[in-house]
Amino acid sequence: MKKLISLIVALATLSLIFTGCSLLTAPPSEQNELDSVISKTVDIIDFTENVKNDDHKVKNKWDLKGSFVAHPGYNWGGQAEGATWEYSIHIKEAMNGDYSVGSIRFSTGDIEVVGQVKQTARSYNWGDIAAAGTAEYNDTTYYFLFLYAERAIWFALSTTPYDTYWTTGKIWSPSLRAYQLHSKVPDETFVIDYKEIHE
Repeated sequence: MKKLISLIVALATLSLIFTGCSLLTAPPSEQNELDSVISKTVDIIDFTENVKNDDHKVKNKWDLKGSFVAHPGYNWGGQAEGATWEYSIHIKEAMNGDYSVGSIRFSTGDIEVVGQVKQTARSYNWGDIAAAGTAEYNDTTYYFLFLYAERAIWFALSTTPYDTYWTTGKIWSPSLRAYQLHSKVPDETFVIDYKEIHE
């Protein structure tokens, strides 16, 4: 009799254990959600972070300031033949030139144009350094390209985007340049006060 009672108690205990286990198991309708959460948790645990992205980090500063007499024919759309131009160039070159920022300003008489730098490059076309971006002039938004070498500075505005030119190292053809100026004078070497600061 004692064995029978012990057997009944054991069966009752096992029944309670199985009932408790089934209470802890998610219903079939929620089982997929639970599996998804577990899977995501495992993904997070196993995730290996990529190397830190330094694209935006400032690599160099370009600070240039001075004046030059414009090359004949590069007269800002016929408005400033032979004019003396003041320039001020301040650029922070990023590790990835696509993230560089800064400003480029040219002025003479009543003419003033300021370009906001969006990109920079090295050894672009004939320039040792180059910049591209947008500029507001006469209530119009233009794209600009800028080239610098110790022998010359060139700056041009166009309504044609520079993207396809920028990727190939080319510049707009003369017919696409709404305004432009060039510092080189025939038979002279133009030397710019160029300073590069490493941070």
